[in-house]
Amino acid sequence: MKPVPDWAGDAEAARRFGSPRQIRAALLREQVEDFDAALNVARQTLHPDRLRHMLQMWRRQALMTERDPEGHRRMLATAAEVQRSGNPRPGSVLKAELGL
Repeated sequence: MKPVPDWAGDAEAARRFGSPRQIRAALLREQVEDFDAALNVARQTLHPDRLRHMLQMWRRQALMTERDPEGHRRMLATAAEVQRSGNPRPGSVLKAELGL
């Protein structure tokens, strides 16, 4: 497992969402099932590093959701569409920055 790079919001996310219950409460309804599944898998591995990694990633999701629920919902929908289609969305900033 690769180490998770530091993110500017990690300290705040860790303070705000110290437990799985707090993380779950902050997520969008459509994220809760994925969170529960990830938590169950991480618990079953019996590897504390995997559990910490998973919680850190979901704390980030919780913080982003709390800051801008509708923006986060749009981002998730866009990510799902890109994953489904295999193509970046038209007019993507990243695409433009890469000269594509």
